[in-house]
Amino acid sequence: RTVQSAQDQLPLTLELNGSVVADPNAGGRVQASQAGRVELAHANLPALGQRVVKGQVLAYLRPVMSSLDRGNAQAMLADISAQLSIADAKLRRYEQLADALPKATVEAARYDVDALKKRQASVTVSLNSNETLVAPVSGVISAAHVMAGQVVDAKETLFEIIDPQRLMVEAL
Repeated sequence: RTVQSAQDQLPLTLELNGSVVADPNAGGRVQASQAGRVELAHANLPALGQRVVKGQVLAYLRPVMSSLDRGNAQAMLADISAQLSIADAKLRRYEQLADALPKATVEAARYDVDALKKRQASVTVSLNSNETLVAPVSGVISAAHVMAGQVVDAKETLFEIIDPQRLMVEAL
C-alpha cells in the first residue's frame, strides 16, 4: 500500500551510541570461591535463557587439592584418630575411677574427647565436601562460562543472571 507523503516540521533527533545493560540491583554473578572442579547438580548445567530462582542449586564445586595437601590432610586425620582413641580409653578409665578422682579431671577428659571428635569431623568434611553454587537472584541465565568437569580458579565467573524485565540503556 502507498500513502502520499506530506511535508511537515519535525523535531531534530540525535543518535547516540549506547548499550543495553543489566540493572545491577536485579542481576548477579555466581563465582568460584576457591579452585575446584565443576560437577552437575542435576542432569544438566543451566543453559542460556533458562529461568532460575533465588537459592536454586546450579552446580557443585569440588575443591581441588594438590597431592601434597591431600596427603597432609589425611595424615592430620590419622593423627587425630589416634589421639581420639587414646583420649577415649583415658576417659573410660577415668569414668571407672570416678569416685577416686576429682570431678574436674573426668570432665576435662570428656571435653578432650569431644574436641577431638569435632576436629576429626571438620577435617573429614574438608576432605570430602563440595561447595554448592546457588543462584543469588531470580532471573534468566545470561552467560554460562563453565562445562561439567571443568577446573576453575577462585573468583572465576561461572554464571551470570539477569532479570530481563529490569534492563537499562547506558548511552555514551
